[in-house]
Amino acid sequence: MPIIDRALIVDDHSLYRRGLCILLKDHFLCSEIAEASNYSEAERYLSESPSFDLALFDLAMPGMGRPMTLAPLRAKYPKSKFAIVAASESKDDVIEAVAAGLSGFIPKTLSSIEFIRALKSIMEGQIYVPGHMLHYEPNVPVGPKPLPAEAQLSMTIDSLTPRQHDVLNCVRRGLSNREIAGELAIAIGTVKIHVATLLTSLKVSNRVQLALY
Repeated sequence: MPIIDRALIVDDHSLYRRGLCILLKDHFLCSEIAEASNYSEAERYLSESPSFDLALFDLAMPGMGRPMTLAPLRAKYPKSKFAIVAASESKDDVIEAVAAGLSGFIPKTLSSIEFIRALKSIMEGQIYVPGHMLHYEPNVPVGPKPLPAEAQLSMTIDSLTPRQHDVLNCVRRGLSNREIAGELAIAIGTVKIHVATLLTSLKVSNRVQLALY
């Protein structure tokens, strides 16, 4: 099990924060945990001490609302792993979270065992999304709700993460999801999320258009 030395939990429900603190200490030997109840407090913690290994953010709290809200923070603190822990199970939110470069989207409905597996996967460098949220048809438009203007500005080819560039290059070579997973040594579910995110981010409808982008 990977060790998490320093973590930041951002949620406006103190009871839920305390539960996550116990989980991190018991299963990941976390020695230092900071708690914030809103986005502004989280910004302050990160600016004063930017070396957090993991930062977990709720969506439904002051200052948040959409996964893309975290894109500037993730870019500013690239050594920290950012993930969303939310009551939402919207596939649009999942796609936007991956497009923002986050390391995972963890529903609050997960069991403690699956939650631990999710954090383990994130700390090992994977992108975590629950299996039931991975069912996208690769040749059908994803069609999420429109992003706010400030989010759309970042959805360009130049702003893709290194892993998204890797997946895009594999799509250009005509590789299937399974072949991409094998070549990049990532889970096929992760590939599906990346492909769905690329379709949405680059505003194309299928893999052929994506390959020609």
